[in-house]
Amino acid sequence: MAIAVQADAKIGQSKVATCIGCHGLGGNSMVPNFPALAGQDAAYIAKQLKDFKGSSRPSAIMAGMVASISTVDATHIGAYYAQQTRNAINKDKTKAAVLALGKKLYENGNPETGQAACFTCHGKDGKPLQNFGIPILKNQHPQYIITTLKLFKDKGRTNDRERAMSRIIATMSDEEIEAVSYYSSYLSTDL
Repeated sequence: MAIAVQADAKIGQSKVATCIGCHGLGGNSMVPNFPALAGQDAAYIAKQLKDFKGSSRPSAIMAGMVASISTVDATHIGAYYAQQTRNAINKDKTKAAVLALGKKLYENGNPETGQAACFTCHGKDGKPLQNFGIPILKNQHPQYIITTLKLFKDKGRTNDRERAMSRIIATMSDEEIEAVSYYSSYLSTDL
């Protein structure tokens, strides 16, 4: 019988020293290829740590980083990062056309290819109404989102619920992936 663990952010804070190098103080990564963890859903973070430790989310870098993290520690780490405030992303003002396409795809999907609207799961403001393993996208690095979506498309990442992302992304072009990545990242900024 599994015993539910009460997540403790203070314990989590004591476990994140190795995370800071890539994910930044308080989970605000300054490196576009590394995700911001601040403000992310606690259960989502705990699941990703578990998936890195197992084999359902392959990453040579992360496998080494999470090797000594227990399931209980992952719960505490998730609680810590969930309580942090994510910094706003600086908007790239040269991306007006990209953002327009991203808005269209995020809000309406692409009926011609059967792509669902992103907001259906990720929320109108980039934050899901209910978290069923769905990450918060607002203020996430666009480059990280692009890389992640391409991994889903190329089946290099398959740890999503019922392979939903893999199916949705399958028909998206690189241009559409870039557009929706920038748009979803900027949702909390002045568009």
